[in-house]
Amino acid sequence: MNKEINVGNIIKNIRISKGIMLKEVAEKCGISSSMLSQIEKGTANPSLNTIREIAHVLDVPLFKFFMEPDKEENNISILKKENRKIMGSKNITYELLSPDVDTALECMKMVLKKNGSETSVEPKAHKGEEIAVLLRGKVKITIETQSAVMEQGDSVHIPALKPHKWTNLGENEAVIMFAVTPPEF
Repeated sequence: MNKEINVGNIIKNIRISKGIMLKEVAEKCGISSSMLSQIEKGTANPSLNTIREIAHVLDVPLFKFFMEPDKEENNISILKKENRKIMGSKNITYELLSPDVDTALECMKMVLKKNGSETSVEPKAHKGEEIAVLLRGKVKITIETQSAVMEQGDSVHIPALKPHKWTNLGENEAVIMFAVTPPEF
C-alpha cells in the first residue's frame, strides 16, 4: 500500500538540517523564494526538473525526497516491489531499486519506451560512476564522443563525470539496470 509522502516537508527538513536559507536554495535553483516556500508547504507541485535541481543544490539523491523504506527490527532494509518509486516522462522511466537512500550505492532500473527513445539529446555527465547491464532490448550507449551497441546481457562501465546517453535501437522497450556511486537520483 502506497502512502502519501510530503515531498515539500522532506525538502524543508533537509534544507534546515544543512543550515541553508530558503532564499539561497531558491536562487541556486532558479525559482522564486515564494515558489520554494509553497513547495515546502505542499501547496505547489514542482516539476521533476525543479525537484532534481533542489536535490542537486541540497547535495542529496533525488529519490531521498520520495523514500520511506520498510526497516525490519534487525536493520535489514527491504523495499517492497509495490512501494518502489517510479518517475520519468513519456519515453523513459526510472525505478529506484535501492531500499535505503542513505547509502553510498544506488541501484536503478531504467526503461526506454520505444525505438529511438533517448535519455537526453546530448550526453550528460554526473559525479557518479556507473555499472549497467542491459536486461532486455538493444541500445546504443554513447560516452563522450564514442558509441557502442549493447544487446541483452551486455554490461558497461561508465566513469564518473563522463558525459553519456542511452538510445533504444529496438522496436520494443529496453530495460537497463544500473548501480551508481555516489547516489545521483
